[in-house]
Amino acid sequence: MCEFKIFVSEPGKNEVLVKEDISFLQVQDDGAVILRGLGIREKVDTAMIKEVNTYTDDGATAKLFKAAIIGDFMKFLKFLEKGTYSPELEKNWIDFVNTGKKLIEKLKK
Repeated sequence: MCEFKIFVSEPGKNEVLVKEDISFLQVQDDGAVILRGLGIREKVDTAMIKEVNTYTDDGATAKLFKAAIIGDFMKFLKFLEKGTYSPELEKNWIDFVNTGKKLIEKLKK
């Protein structure tokens, strides 16, 4: 079985090793990434998988990027996937845009 070391980075922060011995990763509709291994079940909120590499000197690695906007984007995609307009689709788009604006303003400081 291939077991991964999980690294997480966030805007403006260095990558950090958060878990080892993970054999299963799954992206949820809300943008969370579920991590499972022997006796391990953890959740990394609002994250996306950037890289999965089984050929590193340190063994298999998976790199995640965590940011609040990812959850809003994933929620928007969930409604977009239906292919029809709904008030929820529009609300999730507005939430996504507003979160993006907040992130940009924070980065300007």
